[in-house]
Amino acid sequence: LTSITIPDSVTSIGFSAFYACDNLTSVTIGNGVTSIDFSAFWYCTSLTSITIPDSVTSISDGTFKDCYNLTSITIPDSVTSIGDYAFDGCTNLNDVYYAGSQEEWK
Repeated sequence: LTSITIPDSVTSIGFSAFYACDNLTSVTIGNGVTSIDFSAFWYCTSLTSITIPDSVTSISDGTFKDCYNLTSITIPDSVTSIGDYAFDGCTNLNDVYYAGSQEEWK
C-alpha cells in the first residue's frame, strides 16, 4: 500500500487504521472526515507530507507518531484539538502550517 484516497463519505479515520503501513507515501483525506483517531498513521515511516482538510476538528493521541520522514503538515483552523504525542518521533518535521495562526511554524 503506497497511496490512499479517503472518500468524502468517510467521517472518521479509526484506531490504528493504517498503523505501520511503512510504504505509504501519499494520503488524500476526503472532506467528510471530522476526526483522526488514536495512532491512525502511527509508524507510517515513508509518509512525507499531509494536508488535513477543513472538515477535521480533532487529531487524537499518537496519530502521526514515529512518522519520522514526515517533513511538512498543514492543519486547518477547524482543528480545535490535537492529542498528546500526535507528532512524537517525527524527527524530520520541519514545516507546520496552522491556518488559524496566519504564519508558518518551524
